[in-house]
This record gives sequence, structure tokens and C-alpha cells, in this order.
Amino acid sequence: MKGLSIDFIMTHLLPWTLTVVSIVAAVLNIKKKRSSFAIYTVANIGWITVNIYHGIYAQAALFLVFTGLSTWGWIEWGRKGWTP
Repeated sequence: MKGLSIDFIMTHLLPWTLTVVSIVAAVLNIKKKRSSFAIYTVANIGWITVNIYHGIYAQAALFLVFTGLSTWGWIEWGRKGWTP
């Protein structure tokens, strides 16, 4: 086993974890749960970190935009008082 080196974490462990977290957020979004936006925000910040680590700056910028959109979604949902 390679162990938990930073490279192993950033190349294997974190991306797979973020994949699962992103899918959970998508399912919650389908079920019209406001918490999906908070979970997306956490996942997006993780993806920004992974992409910067790997030097994929355009994709990091995309996830920065997604982070802003998920934060905006959280705020709008609360402001409008939408209920599922």
C-alpha cells in the first residue's frame, strides 16, 4: 500500500470522496432539499483544491463559479422561503 501521502490523497482519495459527495448533493437537489447547495459548496471547494494541485486552473476557475452559484442558490432558497 502506498500510504497516505499528499499525492495519494490528492490523486485518489479526495477525488473519489468528492465524487460521492457531489452525487449525494445531486440526489438531494432532485429531492428539492436546500441542503444540496451547502453540500455542493463543500464539494466544489474540494474540487478547486484538487484542480489547483494538479495544475488544472481552468477547471478550478469553473468550480469557483460553481461555488458562487451554489452559495447563491442557498441564499435565494432561504430568502424566498421555498419549501419542497
